[in-house]
Amino acid sequence: MYRAGIRELETSYKKLSSWYYRIAKSVICSITRAFIDNYSPSKLTRALASPLCFDLLVVATGLEDLGSGSTTIIGAILKDVLTPTDGIVILGGKNLARFDVPNELDIVAAELGLTSDEVEHLKYCSRMVAKVDEAAIQDGFHLYHHMMAVSYDGFWSVVQQGINPITCKARRYHWFSGKVKSFVEEPHEGIVSQEKSKFVLDMTAKESDEARRASIELIVYDFKKLKHVYSAAQQRTQTNLSLWFDSPRVESFIDLPLRINWKLIKSIGSNPPSNYEGLLAIRGIGPETVRFLAFGCRWLYGILPSMKDPAVILGECSAYIPSKEEENMVFDIISAIELSNLQSELKNRVLHKVNMWLVQNEFNA
Repeated sequence: MYRAGIRELETSYKKLSSWYYRIAKSVICSITRAFIDNYSPSKLTRALASPLCFDLLVVATGLEDLGSGSTTIIGAILKDVLTPTDGIVILGGKNLARFDVPNELDIVAAELGLTSDEVEHLKYCSRMVAKVDEAAIQDGFHLYHHMMAVSYDGFWSVVQQGINPITCKARRYHWFSGKVKSFVEEPHEGIVSQEKSKFVLDMTAKESDEARRASIELIVYDFKKLKHVYSAAQQRTQTNLSLWFDSPRVESFIDLPLRINWKLIKSIGSNPPSNYEGLLAIRGIGPETVRFLAFGCRWLYGILPSMKDPAVILGECSAYIPSKEEENMVFDIISAIELSNLQSELKNRVLHKVNMWLVQNEFNA
């Protein structure tokens, strides 16, 4: 079992000295090169999608004290050291850099041997991952980091991070292409956080399947009646639906959005998507529209989506149990450290730190 409470994800404003950065870069470069040489670029792509393996890299580089800052630094180092000749590249990054994925894909496509269709598919995947974590899961965390790993054979993984502007805590979202059967039904490899939100609109939960289908029906509902629903709800309350929901199973509430893009809803209604993924893929669809449709599902159809936080909270001993595949990847990373070209003293220090960390956090193969 792996204890998920390995480190704080509280937002850190510490600055990393250039000396520590150089050491971390040296460690990451040696480990990833050894991993690629002994396994494969696609397997490294897979490992980065694992919350456990990602945290293992953080510990190996000695960046765990930086809290959420370690995520962005690891991403920046990986982007710096991995090139198309390695068979894997890192795209995107922190703040505005996270929007560079499409352009960066165009730049590296030829060197990775990706076809134009594969590139367009990867662009779509990057955009949908961001849309899901920003709009379909409304947990109070705002995305500011989007790191996409792409291997020569088309496998991809994404690590996103969001911040809660009120508590300044961070949350990390992990995706892997091999796990994603649907972008809108439990697509994550894992979501890790230091805290749980009390009310989270999770349209990706299995329990939200009926609400997803009802949202598609609602988008073609009589437009004037939809506006009437919004006006009537505003008059009743603008904050807490549980005050007037008569269903005994309602234990939470859905906030009514402050504003609605009625022009967008009307245009979508004239040419509606066939499924919920198609709805999210429409440019302009954001948290407000998703929340209003979820609100309307409850008002008009009596359908309540999942309001449970899907994240694993850090500090719960049994919160996260790795799969056998993840356990094997842990041993692969340790093997890569042993086979790396790190100097003996540094290598032994990294191995000792990693092994101690695994023991302390109850990782047992």
